Amino acid sequence: ELSQAFINLIVNAADAVQEEIERAAPESQAKGEIRLTSQLVDSFVEVRISDTGGGVSPEIRSKIFDYFFTTKAPGKGTGQGLAIAYDVIVNKHGGELSFDSVPQRGSTFTVRLPIHPL
Repeated sequence: ELSQAFINLIVNAADAVQEEIERAAPESQAKGEIRLTSQLVDSFVEVRISDTGGGVSPEIRSKIFDYFFTTKAPGKGTGQGLAIAYDVIVNKHGGELSFDSVPQRGSTFTVRLPIHPL
């Protein structure tokens, strides 16, 4: 389950980067980036997944972890990836999942998991 949560976060980042590249003017030769970092912080392992996608607009920030919420075109997403990641990380493993985002610049999702499981 935890592996699936991380896959969902990475796929979401890849989709955001791809959408931003497709939006860019062809002559810009836009390239995207996804960065994963990890560190030990107090009694947590912290993993950050950052992307250069379009970011999360303020209007939808409170909804992105809701089941069946998606900004993707019909047939492109189920609206379950981030919700499942949140459920697994927070409810099943006692961790934290948060994000920072700047529209048109990208997002960083931060996963904090306790070193000693509940």
